Amino acid sequence: MWAKRSRLTSQWTPAGFCKEKIFRLYTQGKERMNKLLDYRKNARTSPMHYIILALGLVFVFAAWTINPATDCVEYACPLWLRGLGGGLGALFGLGALGAIWKGFEYGSRVDVSRRALIWWEGYPPVEEHAISIDEIATIQLDQFSDNRKLNLLDPQGKRIHLSDECIPSQYEEWARLVSETFPHIVVKEK
Repeated sequence: MWAKRSRLTSQWTPAGFCKEKIFRLYTQGKERMNKLLDYRKNARTSPMHYIILALGLVFVFAAWTINPATDCVEYACPLWLRGLGGGLGALFGLGALGAIWKGFEYGSRVDVSRRALIWWEGYPPVEEHAISIDEIATIQLDQFSDNRKLNLLDPQGKRIHLSDECIPSQYEEWARLVSETFPHIVVKEK
């Protein structure tokens, strides 16, 4: 076993990544890696869409139940405020309900054999978009205040479009796994 592993360390595949690193990634938590490198979500299983639906319904309910004559004693409640709150609540609630109803899907996977990052976002049947791994030079992690963002940059430093919802929320671990699988990709924190 030890001799086999030492032989693997010096072998490189034609695609340009080390076989030993792939072996190590698969033996150290294959399920965790698969979960990060093959990420799939839809509106029916995501709590975010249900929370947006509930908040929308709360705004609609509040707009219908607030009576300006009895509830606004110390200050004036403009009539348009009830309409705006109820309208926005209905807009968000119907949008979330539509996404749940139609099964909005989003996700990504790293296809090692094709050397591509494949991502999708939309209603079924979802169109897949592929980003060649060779186009990605840097994964930039932006940490500012409470917001985290991940950017893919090409060799010239231009941003490659990838929706934030399409990758797992563990940005650091996902970036580390991608850079270990494809050593030419550099991870930078900003």
